[in-house]
Amino acid sequence: MNLKNSGIKKALPMLTVIFVLFSLIMFWSFFTLKHINYYHQLNMRHFKHTNELSAFILPSIDMFSVNSPYDLKHLRQTIINIRNQPQECLSITNMTDRLLMYLLDTREIMTICARDVQTANDTLAVLTQYENGNISWQALQNTLTDALANFQNNSNEFEYPLEKTSNFVANITIWLIIFSSIIVLTVTMMISRAVSIVLTKREEAMVALAQSEERNRQLAYVDTLTGLPNRNMLEHTINAAMAKSAPQSKQFAVMFIDLDQFKDVNDTLGHTTGDKLLVEIASRISATVQDKDSVIRFGGDEFIAVTDCFDSVEKAEHVARKIINAVSKPVKLARSETYITTSIGIAYYPQHGNNSTLLLKHADTAMYQAKNAGKNQFQVYDKLHASIQNRKLNLVKQLHHAIRNEEFRLVYQPIVKLSDGTTVGSEALIRWTNNINEVITPDEFIPIAEKSGQIIEIGNWVLQQACQQCKNWHDAGATNHVMAINVSSQQLRTCDFSNKLADILQQLSLPAGCIHIEITENIAITEDPRSVATLHELSKLGVKLLLDDFGTGYSCLSYLKDLPFDILKIDRSFMPANNTITSTIIAMGHELNMEIIAEGIESDLCQTFLNNLDCQYGQGYLFQKPVPADEFDIFKTFHT
Repeated sequence: MNLKNSGIKKALPMLTVIFVLFSLIMFWSFFTLKHINYYHQLNMRHFKHTNELSAFILPSIDMFSVNSPYDLKHLRQTIINIRNQPQECLSITNMTDRLLMYLLDTREIMTICARDVQTANDTLAVLTQYENGNISWQALQNTLTDALANFQNNSNEFEYPLEKTSNFVANITIWLIIFSSIIVLTVTMMISRAVSIVLTKREEAMVALAQSEERNRQLAYVDTLTGLPNRNMLEHTINAAMAKSAPQSKQFAVMFIDLDQFKDVNDTLGHTTGDKLLVEIASRISATVQDKDSVIRFGGDEFIAVTDCFDSVEKAEHVARKIINAVSKPVKLARSETYITTSIGIAYYPQHGNNSTLLLKHADTAMYQAKNAGKNQFQVYDKLHASIQNRKLNLVKQLHHAIRNEEFRLVYQPIVKLSDGTTVGSEALIRWTNNINEVITPDEFIPIAEKSGQIIEIGNWVLQQACQQCKNWHDAGATNHVMAINVSSQQLRTCDFSNKLADILQQLSLPAGCIHIEITENIAITEDPRSVATLHELSKLGVKLLLDDFGTGYSCLSYLKDLPFDILKIDRSFMPANNTITSTIIAMGHELNMEIIAEGIESDLCQTFLNNLDCQYGQGYLFQKPVPADEFDIFKTFHT
């Protein structure tokens, strides 16, 4: 917890500054005292060497005879030693010392030192004259006597100003230390009192915080809507089940429970009603499982059930059936009964995973298998189906980059007029080779792209490329060549599809009638208002509408009558065309004044049969397989 006492926050920096200043003052004081004390040491040495000089003067004059050179040398060194002390005194005096001497009126320290240096220099000069024989020993004796008197007098005079300066520094240091100590003690006591108050408040706050954290801890592991444990408890629950099952060599199940079409309930009845439904479903699931089992709300409309140890998988599957039956019973919401179902995926420990992450992942995968199988059922994790699901997920990721990486290409299969074998158009078909040079068939990636929503971007790319190729062939002389382009239901449901196609045709100066939009039959019967509106917009634009794979879906003549289709395309599954269904479709198309295209023609016999039924156009390997644009012969005539 952060200290919130403002007094402490202000006092702590102040105390830090005071300690720093106190430390600086102490350092300064000790160094200054040591510095001043050094002057005393220099004066003591001065006394010592002065006494040595006195020892030269008091003996008999024989010491100055020419027979005593050692004594003269020693005498010179003694005078030099005396001179060194005031010289050193002058050299160590800094600006602070001079200012202090000025303030204390003790500047004679410097004057005395200068006199000593001058006296020593003069005495050395006289000694030199004596050694050169220019003066008598008596004159030297007198000079030495006067010099000794001056040295002693200077030493005595040096003591007073030095003592005065030293005492001042000592007194100032003591008072500074006392004053700083009082301030430090005062601030310390203030902070100590403040800290004591804050610690008391902090202890009270910690008790309150501990109580609050305990409440939050309970809330962190409980779903507030249903009262069930939430996903924060999931890993702990699965780990506890593993710890219990492993020593007994038993298994348990992780069930991933997902409600079917719960979004429809929210959208229709509102989120408040949806929450009530979740509460009821959570209660039913909890009542269905055993007391020793765990039910966790994973999030949204998803629940996880973790069973206890069991000997056979039949027991877990029995629990799954009970949950499905309990959920499927009607729920009274908003003064009416609501029905909902659930899909359950089951993963067994240890067969399907030896940790919580794998078990949950595989149960989730199995749940999607249950949904894909028709919902309102359970599925046990199957590795083969999981690998298929993982491949789909990988393809979804790869599709995001396929256009940018130029992995798609278009191939074209000729549309042939059966009566004379001339090429009248082509169908644009997409092919995909991914970045690892794997060829993925349209039958595999188109449904994935439709489910992931990526089909719109892919479809727009196909539309642009196919129209451009049609324009290229028109410019090459095939001015009547038509281009058939497959369009998905999601493209039809976009509000600007017809405008987008109109813009492309305008940019390319391409006639609308040369573009055939192919729509599969199961799309046409969806009765989606936006799709129907788009079909009419395309028809008004002048584009030809082709009903693809006719006869394989939910064929209804009213759709052919009410929707603006121009051409019927017979599915390849009805080839070879020697059956009643093919004949009926062709006859029906003629009655509705629609042109007919048959795909999947692979034999001359099939072509002859269709031609006799007055089927106008055909496609198939009998004529040519789909090829790239540079291999397509727009003027080719096939022998009939």
